[in-house]
Amino acid sequence: MKTANTCARLVLGAVLFAMMTLPFSFAPTFGVRRTTAAELEGRAGADLADDCLPKDPPPPVIKLKVRVAKCTEPGRTIEYRICVENCSTMEAHHVVVKNTMPGNAKFVKSDPEPTKQGPDLHWNLGTIGGGAVREIVLTLQPTNKEDVKNCVRVVFEHGVCLVTRQACLPGRPPLITEVPEVTRPEDLPVIELTVRGPKEQYTNLAGKYEIMVTNKGKTKVTNLQIQALVPDKMKIETTSKPGKAIENGAAWNLGQLDPGASHSLQLSLRANEKGEFCFKVAAVADHGVKKETEFCTKFVGVSAISVEMHDRDGTDPSFIGHKVSYPIVVRSLGNDPVTNLRVRAFIPDTLKLEKTTPPLLEKREAVKGGEIIEFKTLPQIDGGAQVRYEVYVEALRGGVTFFRTEILADQLDVGRPVIEEESTTVVDDRDAPAAPPPFKKLSRMK
Repeated sequence: MKTANTCARLVLGAVLFAMMTLPFSFAPTFGVRRTTAAELEGRAGADLADDCLPKDPPPPVIKLKVRVAKCTEPGRTIEYRICVENCSTMEAHHVVVKNTMPGNAKFVKSDPEPTKQGPDLHWNLGTIGGGAVREIVLTLQPTNKEDVKNCVRVVFEHGVCLVTRQACLPGRPPLITEVPEVTRPEDLPVIELTVRGPKEQYTNLAGKYEIMVTNKGKTKVTNLQIQALVPDKMKIETTSKPGKAIENGAAWNLGQLDPGASHSLQLSLRANEKGEFCFKVAAVADHGVKKETEFCTKFVGVSAISVEMHDRDGTDPSFIGHKVSYPIVVRSLGNDPVTNLRVRAFIPDTLKLEKTTPPLLEKREAVKGGEIIEFKTLPQIDGGAQVRYEVYVEALRGGVTFFRTEILADQLDVGRPVIEEESTTVVDDRDAPAAPPPFKKLSRMK
């Protein structure tokens, strides 16, 4: 009996020792699965994406690219091609490109013209739609031989206009719609088109025409395109950039035009036969903005001479106080000599005569809007020969100015001179920041 009690105590002690030392639990299990840290992080990210980053619509993404030559010759103008691209499907509003002017360069021109000039150039591009691209071509003139560092930045706004109706029926969710931006009729841009050219021209000579498009409205013109449509009996010889030849005409894609700004285009036409021929010029832009005009020239006779005139390379555009020169080349087109050649030039009051080559003036007369100069009569030009004149002037005022020459000779029809006209843009840069003065060379102390 004593032995049995002892064995029972030993067994009970072994059981109690096992219960205290082994990781054993009597708590029931209900199939609970533990969540890993990666799953928790993914679930939190999904919740955050649903709350803060809506998939539709995405915010706009504006990309800015600038292309410029890495190295140029000293004193040569530098051209920057600034490209602003909306890489998303949403519209970006109030897009503004800002360019801080370098201390050693001055503004020459840009296409389109800047909305604001001064130490900082601003272009207000307005709203750029999804996938749309805007380009700015900026030209700067270095004022010394140091490196030119130019910085370009872009800013824009993103927003959505929504309307919540407060008079909905019970139990039905309110309708939420986007409100599109609508331009009022009185705020639409107004395009003005003018064409300048010869009313009469010899059949064997080309007529040069200047097309001026101006925004007379309060808002910017966007997606502006100009087309010149010519009849079958006229042929296009040359067009100014960025013009391209199309069927029965030429076209220019100008993009944007700010309020009050103008753009000048050149076109050269030649007639296939005698007669009066007219060509049409049409401008179209966004919001249904359009304008048309027509210009006619009467082509008669055959000229014994031809005239070539242009402003020298690098002088257009020019600046107030700078010098501009116009070479004039007169050629005899036939085998017979041309006699009693007279060359006249009209100098507008925006320009001031400096000198002429040759320095032989027979007449100098003040007229309305400028003055007329006339070179001494040249008795004869041999067949196939040419003579050269040049007029040097100084720019006095800003704007687009027109220099005109008239050539007369015995072999031309009475009262029908050969007329050539050239336009020059003069920029008023007197308010631009002055370039730093050059370093003075110090003399060595003795």
